[in-house]
Amino acid sequence: MLASRRILRLLVPAVAIGLLLAVQSVYFTRGFVPGDAFTYLAAGERLNDGHLLYALSPGDREVGLQPPFWTVPLLSPPPIAVLFRAFAAIPNEIGVYVWWAICIASVAGTILVMMGRRPILVGLAVIALTIPLVYEIGVGNLNALLVAGIVLAWYLLTRGRDLPAGAIIAAMTALKLTPVVLAWWLLTQRRWNGVKGFVLAGLTIAAISVLGAGLSAHFEFLGIIRQTASNGTTVLSLAGAARFFGLDPNIASALPTLALIAGFAIIWLLRDRPGLAYAAAIVTMLVGSPVININWFAILIGAVAPLVWPLQPQLQRGSQTTSVGEVSASARG
Repeated sequence: MLASRRILRLLVPAVAIGLLLAVQSVYFTRGFVPGDAFTYLAAGERLNDGHLLYALSPGDREVGLQPPFWTVPLLSPPPIAVLFRAFAAIPNEIGVYVWWAICIASVAGTILVMMGRRPILVGLAVIALTIPLVYEIGVGNLNALLVAGIVLAWYLLTRGRDLPAGAIIAAMTALKLTPVVLAWWLLTQRRWNGVKGFVLAGLTIAAISVLGAGLSAHFEFLGIIRQTASNGTTVLSLAGAARFFGLDPNIASALPTLALIAGFAIIWLLRDRPGLAYAAAIVTMLVGSPVININWFAILIGAVAPLVWPLQPQLQRGSQTTSVGEVSASARG
């Protein structure tokens, strides 16, 4: 039995990595063009040129639109465009490939670290999520940073480092909005240092974003949120799936919001089981979004993080007095 498990600990990760690389090589036959990264680059260029962020002006880099799902050149909040002002300043589009390298390193590093601790579990998760991971690596979407951020935040929480964990959750929320669900997890767990980190980092990022993109862009983004939550829901979202099966579009468009509300309720109900609640929060981030592409499912790899690094009882809901040293000593015992 022990020998069989040792074989599985080697075999399952090898199969997972081999499958991922094989499918990735097929994906790259379409070319090495991280499409989403160029969308962010265009946004950074517009800001650097003093142009509107959520509209194309003469001379702007062309960005593909897909009505009715999106009719603006960027669906993300302004902070990603502010971040890309630096990447856009690098000549010859090199900034795109620097960003892409960061994204690939984020996904690959997260998987390998997790696999090193729980090779069978994480290997099976990678096999199940091969297609989303391949697309995520290929397009250079910022979800790659969410994959790493979700796992890193959990790791920090298991070490009692709630302040930086909250700051990471704030940064993810600033880039994608839906990670705000993890802030709700912090509240239900009464992780007040984490909430403090979220608020302080959030205010700092908001100030930088307003300085870098202007206040009007942020108000304009609020209108984009309303549009994507109604006419802009994509085919892989709950709303899109419901429309496919014949549900009235007006009712279907409400499903992501209802899923978000249900997810918040489930996280609260699971507050005495923090690991399971954290996994539920990640699922809620996915199903509660009106805009979902295949690469979005890659974030589900973070749902196994609570099994990779179990939360010690001393650091569960409302308990923030235990030191990291005491937790480590308990774990060794």
